Amino acid sequence: MRALTILAMATTLTAAAQSPKTLAELRDTSRPLLIFAPTPGDPQLEIQLRTLNEHAPEAADRNLVAIAIIPGNPSPTSTTLTGTEAEAARRRFRITPADFTVILLGKDGGEKLRSHKPLTMRQLNSTIDSMPMRQEEMRSHR
Repeated sequence: MRALTILAMATTLTAAAQSPKTLAELRDTSRPLLIFAPTPGDPQLEIQLRTLNEHAPEAADRNLVAIAIIPGNPSPTSTTLTGTEAEAARRRFRITPADFTVILLGKDGGEKLRSHKPLTMRQLNSTIDSMPMRQEEMRSHR
C-alpha cells in the first residue's frame, strides 16, 4: 500500500508517464532532483516525494523533475532513468546502494545542492531561485 501511495503522489508531479531518460536528454529543459534511496519503502524517500507532491505547482514552475533511483527496483517517479543511466549517476555522484541522498542538478547538468536528508521546498526554491538561469526565467515572465 505504501508503494502505491508513493506512486500516486509521484505521478502527480508530471502530466504523464514517460519513457526512461538520460540526464543529457533533460539538460537545458529540466532541473532534475535525483533521489537515491536504498529501498522503495524508505521513509526519507516517502517524505521527499510527499513534499514535492504537496508543492507540485512550485516544482513545475521551476522545471523540477523528481527522479528516484532505487537499486534493483523500478522508480516510483514518473520520470525515470535508463538502468545504465541510473548506475552511471550512482557512480558519478558516489552514492552507495545503502545511502539516501538527494541531489539537485541545474539545467546545465551541474550539481547545485546535495543532502542526506529530504529537502524542504523552501530549500529547493531558494537554491533554484538564486540560479542565474532561473533569475532570467523570472525576468522574462514578468
